[in-house]
Amino acid sequence: MQASVTAPRFQELLALAEERSRCLSEALLAGEADPIAVASSELQQVVQVMSASLQKAAVRASLDGPSAQRLRRLGQELVQQREACLRRSAVVDRALHSIIPSSRSTTYGGGATPYAQQARRTGAFKLISA
Repeated sequence: MQASVTAPRFQELLALAEERSRCLSEALLAGEADPIAVASSELQQVVQVMSASLQKAAVRASLDGPSAQRLRRLGQELVQQREACLRRSAVVDRALHSIIPSSRSTTYGGGATPYAQQARRTGAFKLISA
């Protein structure tokens, strides 16, 4: 997308961002990782261009009441989507830890055999270097 954005172009970008936000919401509800990644990437691109265009005084001056409300609503949706992504991430982490517990004992040096106790006393496994 081009860096020079006029006021009418900003309205198009705002409509596109709202559409991309809707697609991201649908992807989050579906719970599929790939559509979430694609939708969030597309939304991020549009929002970056919108942010750059808002740096221009002419675009800021052309924002009327309804456009400003749409922009605020879009910002609120982004906050909600971020929270949904964080919740989804927590659910995935919990599921992963239930499959592969992080409290597993180590393979070497964790046994109760006399050889394992000897290895622990000597400190042979204290330093690992690549």
